[in-house]
Amino acid sequence: MSMEQLKSEMLSILKDRYALTSTPVPDDLREIRLPLGALVLNMYNWRMDRVRKISVMRTSIKIPKLEIFAIEIYPEADFDIPLLAIDFSWMKKKTFIYMNFIPLFADSDYHEKYIARLQPIREQYTIEPPKKPKEWMNPYINDYTVYAMADNALLDGARQCAADYLSCYLDMLDAAEPITDPDYRARVEHAGTVYCDDLSEKDGSRNKLGRFIGKDRADRIFREVIR
Repeated sequence: MSMEQLKSEMLSILKDRYALTSTPVPDDLREIRLPLGALVLNMYNWRMDRVRKISVMRTSIKIPKLEIFAIEIYPEADFDIPLLAIDFSWMKKKTFIYMNFIPLFADSDYHEKYIARLQPIREQYTIEPPKKPKEWMNPYINDYTVYAMADNALLDGARQCAADYLSCYLDMLDAAEPITDPDYRARVEHAGTVYCDDLSEKDGSRNKLGRFIGKDRADRIFREVIR
């Protein structure tokens, strides 16, 4: 399974259930190609009902060989459901895999309502060995987060797990009730902003990307396109 196939599968699941509307990505960030095919990066943004942004990154790096597919879904602040993140970074023998319903709040009622539904899905799949998440991610990690450097023999199962996580997320999105309390809506919006700020400022992949395309463009991708 290639990362391009994974991208097509994830988008097919989305398009089967929602109408996606493409939204602009700055011209100098939408596609970046380095000489001799050293790196090819494509960024995509969409909107859909109940979702303010879907962000997709596809990256191919020639040496060392690395293929990346990453998707994040940010619901409108009218809904208090988690954010979704799925990230596959494929190498010759192993793949870094990250899948998560990113909680907005740490209380047990919130987790029981939105996060615990992942338990029967997560228990179906072996995706290991686990990796230790970066410290900044700790508030967003839960019992059903996948964060692993897995052998590529496990990739087909991980792909199906990602499809199941996305389908479960869309079920949750379908059933979400709009927030009617303006104070609670403000808390939801603030929590989403805090996560986006953490991602933009603390995620180490921004610095790694900057080594290829320059710090300014990498910073702008995390500030303007992904969040």
